[in-house]
Amino acid sequence: MPDHLHNIYLGLLKHMMEWVEGFLKKHKRQQAFYDAWKEIPPYPGFSVPKKAYREITQWHGKEMRNLGRCISAVLASALRNPGSSQYQDFKSALKYVSALVHFTLMAQYRSHTPDTLSYMESYLQTFHRTKVIVLEFRTSKATRAQPNRQNQELRELMADQRAKEVRHRTVANRRRLADQERVQRSDRRADLIRRENHFNFMKMHYLTHFASDVRRFGSTSMYSTEIGELAHKDQIKDGYRRSNKNDAARQILSHYGRQHALGIRLQTIEALSKVEGVIVVEDSGMEMPTVPSRRTPRWVLKVRMKNTSTLPELCTALDIHYSNMMEEILRFIRQTGADDQRLPADPAELGLLPVEGFAQLEILVPDFQETDRFQIHRARCTGTRAFHNGGSRNDWVHQQK
Repeated sequence: MPDHLHNIYLGLLKHMMEWVEGFLKKHKRQQAFYDAWKEIPPYPGFSVPKKAYREITQWHGKEMRNLGRCISAVLASALRNPGSSQYQDFKSALKYVSALVHFTLMAQYRSHTPDTLSYMESYLQTFHRTKVIVLEFRTSKATRAQPNRQNQELRELMADQRAKEVRHRTVANRRRLADQERVQRSDRRADLIRRENHFNFMKMHYLTHFASDVRRFGSTSMYSTEIGELAHKDQIKDGYRRSNKNDAARQILSHYGRQHALGIRLQTIEALSKVEGVIVVEDSGMEMPTVPSRRTPRWVLKVRMKNTSTLPELCTALDIHYSNMMEEILRFIRQTGADDQRLPADPAELGLLPVEGFAQLEILVPDFQETDRFQIHRARCTGTRAFHNGGSRNDWVHQQK
């Protein structure tokens, strides 16, 4: 049965990164990949990597899931400006990675249509068509053992021949002959590895069953082992840590029973609040009234700035010239439609209005295929001040009317 956690996250994606690392090393693009990895910006539902790529020693399901969401962009940045001899290889590598990532993301859909299944199958065909670009880096231990053994035998044979002819050659000739033999052994080893390499292993074969199993049994997320693996933390590990380690099984069951009862109670309260016309934003403790037109709830301003009660004070805090700020406000007033709270178009009147400055805007983004829940995307504006001991942060926000 296809499984997201072991077939995709800890299976194909993990293998893919091993082959991509070999590809980057061959074309000397590893450092560019590491630099792009460190510059990944935040995004709703995406956990920014906290460590450099080389510092991650063990990849878990969560890390591999996040990697699948950003690997295409990071690899595209690392393979920028290819040479004439690299262009075709880089293009094939990007197609290969993108096809597997797209297939993975489509497989995670909670509901499918004939169109989404056809997309999955087309991405899988593209992946199989372009995976030959990393074939030389797909070497198992058994595949490497045979070329290494033949390389050792060939080295001993060449050493014996060289010992017989050493009297008739100068030092320069012996060095040149040794270099030629080294290149010859390397080429033979590479040819043998290419002939022996293949993609015929179980996790690669499982991909062909995803679409057919969705048609027979429904979305693959329903029978993914990822749910059971995640349950280990809540059902066993947390209870064991809170126990006194004596007769731990009984205490684990008691702890999980209490947590489960509280969880059911919270879900009941959430369901009742929706009936009463309130939307509860997950993981925030906020409640917002529902809108009959099913529009996204309003945005929330937070982190009030000090000493910004007037427009000149706000400009000083943000290090923006007063005339530039006034020009932008007037442009906004002209572009907005008429309403009951329309701002005055006179600059003198605008300068006298009370002002409040905020450094954070919480934008509620509906979850994919679950529009009654929202994730909070925090856009920040620090002006010239540093953000978390780094550079200043001023995020762009596009407002759609």
